[in-house]
Amino acid sequence: MSKIDDELFEKRSGDSVNCGDCPKCGSTLKLKFKGKTTFIGCSNYPDCDYSESLHHDEINTLKVIDNSECPYCQNLLAVKNGRFGMFIGCTNFPSCHFIQHNKQPEIQEEHSVTCPQCKKGKLKKRQNKFGKFFYACDRYPKCKFLINQKPIQHTCKSCGYTVMVEADENGQLKCANKKCGKLFQCTNG
Repeated sequence: MSKIDDELFEKRSGDSVNCGDCPKCGSTLKLKFKGKTTFIGCSNYPDCDYSESLHHDEINTLKVIDNSECPYCQNLLAVKNGRFGMFIGCTNFPSCHFIQHNKQPEIQEEHSVTCPQCKKGKLKKRQNKFGKFFYACDRYPKCKFLINQKPIQHTCKSCGYTVMVEADENGQLKCANKKCGKLFQCTNG
């Protein structure tokens, strides 16, 4: 069995990487590590608290929208790409902070299903930040019930749970109660 080379661990300290001079005190800037974050910090810390992020959250203007007008400052609007994805914002940023929130309309289901947990709310179709759909109680945050499959208002014959989910294309329903989970053939009614 071979020995572990200690030099591999020493290089992570950042002492071997010189990143220039500190604009505050003139000392050497070094590469620093804190948990999963890497940044440039002053070697004279804690006397000097200068630090600089290596990951700049830049906002790039992709396209200026012709014949558009910012409601705040009357400058043109532009399609921009930022830390959280694409959005429409004012070209006069940072003087103007207008962002057009293009919130998607709430998705309405034809048949609303009563929440089996609180028995007061209705399960609504929602979309998470990654684009996946799920169904959650509309009384959130008072009720935190959610389910990933499309819910159907049907009582389980085995445990009495009031919500079932579609198990497959052949009309089988599965009890949404995690403790039960039994499969049933769907019958209208």
